[in-house]
Amino acid sequence: MLRLDALDTARYAQESEMAGFVLKSHYYPTSPVAAILTRVYPGITVLGAIALNKEIGGLNPDAVEAAAKTGARVVWMPTFSAHHKMADLDDFDGIKIAIDGELVPEVFYIIEIAKRHDMVIASGHISPSEAILLFSKAQEMGATRLLATHPTHWSTIEQVEEMASLGAYIEHTFLSCMPSRLRITPGEIVSMIKRIGTSRCVVTTDFGQWMNPPPAEGMRIAIAELLNAGMDTNDVATVVKTNPKELVGLQ
Repeated sequence: MLRLDALDTARYAQESEMAGFVLKSHYYPTSPVAAILTRVYPGITVLGAIALNKEIGGLNPDAVEAAAKTGARVVWMPTFSAHHKMADLDDFDGIKIAIDGELVPEVFYIIEIAKRHDMVIASGHISPSEAILLFSKAQEMGATRLLATHPTHWSTIEQVEEMASLGAYIEHTFLSCMPSRLRITPGEIVSMIKRIGTSRCVVTTDFGQWMNPPPAEGMRIAIAELLNAGMDTNDVATVVKTNPKELVGLQ
């Protein structure tokens, strides 16, 4: 169950004077909706995306190409359909992007499409070893927009540092601090950002769930809590504004 729909999400963001956001769905490509919202709410940029779950055919290069041509800026590897995610639920029918230490052929096509359209390649909910392999191959192929999707949820700090060394931005989600999750504290996020390096980190809300505030309000709370945890004002601006804009190509 969602807290609010895309229209209300964009309205709250505009009223909060946000520059924009990426509209993510685990079930469908969002670029057509994002394009409409950008026209409905002038002054805010809503970017579309696609997540490679079973609902769109999994590792489907044709779907990525179509999404790119309609303006999608981010392609997530499988999230809810990822083998690594589903195995946690004792369901081993999930999608793997690698077999025996090698990426499956479809992933190479997807990397090439993302590179050609200057899209962000995000790791989704794949395993740490798959994410490291993905970023390594993407880097070799010349893809430069890489995002490790909240890797601290299931990776060691050493694995996260390796992802950053391969050119990936490291995502820290404020959702992890909320009562519905309680995985981490704002202070621990600040400590990890300092260790990894502010220049390689982004902070997002990952909000949209019915029990949490609207995403725009979630970002306000996240900023306040990072400051309250002792993070420098300029560093907060870097991880919530400068780096995200650089990542998706909004200058």
